[in-house]
Amino acid sequence: MSLVKLGRARLSLVLPHHREQLRAARNPTLYDLFESYALATQTVDNLLREHPRREELINEYQALCLDLQSEVVSLLDRIELRSH
Repeated sequence: MSLVKLGRARLSLVLPHHREQLRAARNPTLYDLFESYALATQTVDNLLREHPRREELINEYQALCLDLQSEVVSLLDRIELRSH
């Protein structure tokens, strides 16, 4: 699965109110965010499997994931406003 598809799928799970917008999105900037989100969430997954855990790094990547989610929602809202 491509990083764009993976990021879009993972965002659809954590942003259920935006699923339709995420599915319909055709925007290069969003594609970049989808890829970044996929990489960040994969990193979190890998860090969570480590023993001992590097909690500070986990927290940083989880914060990055939340920031990326916010960016995606903001961009989706701007795209939605332009289409009306």
